[in-house]
Amino acid sequence: MLAKLSALYTRALPRAIRGYRRYLLFACVLFATCIVVGYRNYQVQGDQLPWMFRNLAALRDSMEHKSHGVQILMLFWNNLRVSLISILFGWILGIVPMLSVGLNGVLIGVGARLMVARGGWPLGIVIASFVPHGVLELPAFIAVQAVGMRLGFLVPLVWRGRATTGDLGRAFAEGIVIVLLFAAPALILAAVVELSVTPALIRAMAPGYPALPY
Repeated sequence: MLAKLSALYTRALPRAIRGYRRYLLFACVLFATCIVVGYRNYQVQGDQLPWMFRNLAALRDSMEHKSHGVQILMLFWNNLRVSLISILFGWILGIVPMLSVGLNGVLIGVGARLMVARGGWPLGIVIASFVPHGVLELPAFIAVQAVGMRLGFLVPLVWRGRATTGDLGRAFAEGIVIVLLFAAPALILAAVVELSVTPALIRAMAPGYPALPY
């Protein structure tokens, strides 16, 4: 059993990632660009919660008063569900995954801007507070979006005869490997870190700073 699992992580997963390397690079560049755009261009106005954060606020409210374990599962499922939707609708020319990457990049940029402008946090602390779970969550998120993009880009090529159904099947199989062996485990670990380590780190780094006001 351990030998088979080791083979999956040492052979199947690296091979799958190599097959997606161009899409991973594109998703990373798009994501980073949108973070910068969101941070630099968002104008903070009043105390009203931006519409793009309302789903996150609703998730936070629904998690309130739940046990720690249930909160972790809820956060994990929310992140995984968003990822699976991107794969499901990625077949439509990869449009949904690209939009998801762009919107989530803008979301992070705007969130950082709000924490600096409204919460009074130094940008360095904002970044440091996001790093513990971000190093797990963001690669998993980008990897899943890359899967959706590749499948969506291959579909019209198959229709036009420039790629085969075998190419599409191989891309799908490699995408499943990435989701099951990398993205899902990373997302569950990210949820644990975000609800356990990150709050403690923030309290240790910035005990005097106010919390984000929403």
